Amino acid sequence: MSGDSGGKKEVNRRQFLKAAGGLGAAACLSLSGLPVNLASADSTKKFTPWGWPEPYGQVSQKSLKWLDSKGWLPLSIGFFADLPGYSGYYAVMRDLKLLEKRGLPVKYSSFLCGPPILESYIGGNTQVTGYGDFPFWTTVERGTPSVAYAVTAVNYEAAMLVRPNSPLKSIKDLKGRSEPVVIGTLLGSFLEFYISAAADVLGLRYGKDYKLAGMSLREAQFIPKGIDAVVMYDPFPVISMEKGLGRKIDDAFPYYFNKGYDFVRKEIHDNAPDVVQAISDANLESILYTRYDIDKAVEMYHKDPRVRSAYSFDLFKNQTQRYTTSLKPSHKYINADFWAAQDEVVVQSQYKKNRMKRALSLQDLKNTFATNYMANSLDKVGFAVPAKPVFLPAGWNGTVGKPPYPPYYNIDTMKGPQTFPEKGDLTKDWQFKGKLYRP
Repeated sequence: MSGDSGGKKEVNRRQFLKAAGGLGAAACLSLSGLPVNLASADSTKKFTPWGWPEPYGQVSQKSLKWLDSKGWLPLSIGFFADLPGYSGYYAVMRDLKLLEKRGLPVKYSSFLCGPPILESYIGGNTQVTGYGDFPFWTTVERGTPSVAYAVTAVNYEAAMLVRPNSPLKSIKDLKGRSEPVVIGTLLGSFLEFYISAAADVLGLRYGKDYKLAGMSLREAQFIPKGIDAVVMYDPFPVISMEKGLGRKIDDAFPYYFNKGYDFVRKEIHDNAPDVVQAISDANLESILYTRYDIDKAVEMYHKDPRVRSAYSFDLFKNQTQRYTTSLKPSHKYINADFWAAQDEVVVQSQYKKNRMKRALSLQDLKNTFATNYMANSLDKVGFAVPAKPVFLPAGWNGTVGKPPYPPYYNIDTMKGPQTFPEKGDLTKDWQFKGKLYRP
């Protein structure tokens, strides 16, 4: 299987990106099954060129009337303007009108940083969004009932960087220094959790071996004066290293399964579930379109003038290859037991730091996952619901929530995109780019 590395880091970041980029747009979906002549296929089954079955299902008039009664028609969706791994597919949903094709009027708002996304969502100005696990659980705990219907940006890299001339060669070098290492990062984010999780594993003590300084990631990428190291998430580590400003000495992969969630207000889940289903379907379809034509998909996202002037197209394509097309499309499914076990550690950490007033239980977390929507979306296309997260290799013997973790599929261990479809991935005939694939 392409990308099967489970044991050790066989390639570095540049090798992976070279391999992924060299495959071309269509090959981001590595097809292992032998295509069947379409003449032998069931002629009643129709698919878009990117593999979504037609005709599209439609949202009911009852649900539209309910949304209208709440003042939520058109439905409002908020997303990051400058994090392709988290939000690139929202631009595809917007530009291809994937929700309008399902009878759902919508409007989209994009934001250049995280807090306004949550402010808009909590205030009711948007009803659908996607964000990291820390902010999601904080939103739930603070009284905005929500359900997560999909995961996003799975295994998104968080890395620790130092200046090129720094004496620090590894995160282990933080231990036993005469003065604590000052680490700049975005406080209250999953980056802070990565630092504390690594510190627990390595025996690093806060205040003695290291201390934190809060800053934006746009500031952190320059490793400003007075800071010894920074911890950032993509694309900021890439930008910092390409400019020669920073050198990576660690990443979060051994300590933390990083991801975000796509989520909606629970009222919609309770009163108009077909609306959530339409959103889930469009979400998965946008992933398939991105695999079908990555250049057009990236352009849809990159055309925002605020973004185009700040980031290159190639950088955004790089990020899209890493986090949207490297794993099987079924990576969007929430494996509830797995993610609740990881996130229980996350929310307990937040609670102990007095950033949550109550500690959400394991069952609270599971109850917030609405796994049926993405399961239904996968079934519509003919994809199997994965029994475990698709990035775990066969025989993986780690215990979620108890790092350090044995290697698994991420940008530091994969040779290239996962093969799809392979045996067990399909439950029905599926067409992609004019070819038929059978279970």
